Amino acid sequence: MKLYHYSVDSYQGAKQLTNDYKNNYRFAEPYILALRESREAFDAVFLATMYMSREIKALGLRKYENYQKDAVEGIFEYVRETEFPENTSRLRCVYYCETEQEALAYAKEDCFSDGLFTKDQVALLEVEVEDSSIRRYDQFYYNLALEAIKKHNIDSVFAYARKYYSCQRSDHPLIEVVADGSNTVLRTIAY
Repeated sequence: MKLYHYSVDSYQGAKQLTNDYKNNYRFAEPYILALRESREAFDAVFLATMYMSREIKALGLRKYENYQKDAVEGIFEYVRETEFPENTSRLRCVYYCETEQEALAYAKEDCFSDGLFTKDQVALLEVEVEDSSIRRYDQFYYNLALEAIKKHNIDSVFAYARKYYSCQRSDHPLIEVVADGSNTVLRTIAY
């Protein structure tokens, strides 16, 4: 199936896209390991990474304090591993859009609206993706989970992860396409 992907500051002309190219799993892994131990271990890791994330940002080693996003990813992955193991991991996949227009709109919103990236840093790609590896989830639940963790409402994050991986649709679905199978880059699209 043909899908579309925008690659931020990383595409170098390869014929295939790498699942988890930026190795984001490593940022969520401490939360996953903690959840395997206990909820108390998760809380301890959350507080410790809050501190470390702020220090790393202050040192200029990371642009954002990503500990909340990393914690949500950890919870989502833990729920997927323990309750929905057949589903595609958000952390070990490539994100796609159904249409070229949708990919361009996301690129504009995510990359260009705040001036963080230039058009030279973002590649818009048409990709052939193995059909059996494609999953469609409602990102609205992920966004709600991000808001819940800011209020330290961890139970809600778990509930949103279950809705996400059970492929429920919200009243305001924001469908994201993920796939962890083989893919072939067909072309780079000029925009």
